[in-house]
Amino acid sequence: MTDRVPRPAVIALAGGLRDARNRRGVGLRRLADMVNLRPGVLSSFELGNRTPPDTTVAHILGVLRSPTTVCDQLVDLARRARERDFIDHTGHAENLLRAAYEQRSTQVFDWSPTLFPEALQTVEYARALRDTGLVDVGTSANRRSLALTVQELTSPSGTEPRRTYLIGEAATRPDSSSAGEFSAQLDAVIALTRHPHMSIRLVPSAVCPPGLVERFTLYENRAGAFAVAVPHHRGAVFLTHGDTVTAYKKTAKSLQRRATDNAWC
Repeated sequence: MTDRVPRPAVIALAGGLRDARNRRGVGLRRLADMVNLRPGVLSSFELGNRTPPDTTVAHILGVLRSPTTVCDQLVDLARRARERDFIDHTGHAENLLRAAYEQRSTQVFDWSPTLFPEALQTVEYARALRDTGLVDVGTSANRRSLALTVQELTSPSGTEPRRTYLIGEAATRPDSSSAGEFSAQLDAVIALTRHPHMSIRLVPSAVCPPGLVERFTLYENRAGAFAVAVPHHRGAVFLTHGDTVTAYKKTAKSLQRRATDNAWC
C-alpha cells in the first residue's frame, strides 16, 4: 500500500517546483518551453509522478530566478528522492510534505500528548509558546493554525480529509500560557468539538502517561494508512515503510479506544 504513494522527498520536491512556478506567475506550458521540456514531462515532475535529476531542478529554478534558499532546498530533495523515510533536518520541507500528504488523504489522525496541536492553537496560545524561547520561530511561522482550520470547515472545498485529534490530558493544564490565554484556547477547542466533520477527543493521563507515546500524525487514504510524521524540534521525520506505518496505525487505534468524548463538558 505504501509503495503506491511517492516517497517523501519526491512529494516535497513536486510541491516545491509547483510553488516556485506559481510564485513567478508562469504557466506550465510557457515554463516547459523556457526550459526545453515537454509540458507533460514538467507536469509529471510537479505531480510527483516522475523525479527530475538535481541538475534539471537547478536549471528550472534558475530560469524562474528562485531564491538561493529555495534552489538549495529543492536540489537537496532531488538528491534524496530514493529515501523511503525522510528526515527534515531544518523544517523547510515539513510544510510542503504535510500539505501534500493531506491532499492525498481521506483521514488524518493527530496525536498531541502535552500541547494543543498547531491546527487548533489560537494566536495568543501560539504566541505564548513562542515567547518561551524554546520554539524555532523560523520553522513554526507557516504551520497550520486554528484560523486555517476554521476557514476550511466554514468554506469546505469537498476534498479536505476528515480530521481526528486526540489530545493528552496534560495539554489541558494551564502551564504554557496565562489563565486568560488558556481559557480562550480551551473555549476554541470545545467549540470545534461540535463540528460534524472533525473529532476532538481527550486521552486521560491515567491510561497514557505523558512521555509514553510521542506526538505523531498518521495519514490514510481509502487503501489504508500510508505515512506517518513524527515531529522533532526543528522539523519532522516522515516514515512510509510498511511495517512502521502499521505499528503507528495500531497505536492510533489503541489511543482512540482509550479516549473520552465527554471530558470537554
